[in-house]
Amino acid sequence: MLNALVLLQVLGQTVPEGLVEAMGQGDASTMSEYFHQSLEMSILEQDYECSKNQATRIMESFFKKHKPTGFTVSFEGTKEQSKYAIGTLSTSDGTYRVNLFFISKEGLRLIYYLSIEKESQYELNPGP
Repeated sequence: MLNALVLLQVLGQTVPEGLVEAMGQGDASTMSEYFHQSLEMSILEQDYECSKNQATRIMESFFKKHKPTGFTVSFEGTKEQSKYAIGTLSTSDGTYRVNLFFISKEGLRLIYYLSIEKESQYELNPGP
């Protein structure tokens, strides 16, 4: 019975535990395992349409400048046919809000949109 409950909790999670760990440790290589082949990114107001490999390099660059100290998921939900999550990335130079949108493909949950913004900007200028 306990195994069934654990399985339900895992299946119910939008953000895979391995992705949470990778983001909290600044591990872009492991993070890339959760990237769709092509994805959109908005990193500190810089927009990208990129391949999985380009996205990995963008995240490596971000993590070098902003050394992560942890990542927590604060909200998970569903919008139309995709799942999304909002989290907080703590770094050596401050806190960032992270938005992740996932698509399910061949039984895997893959990121097709990722944004990172300085948390204070969001608080001062709430979006629609």
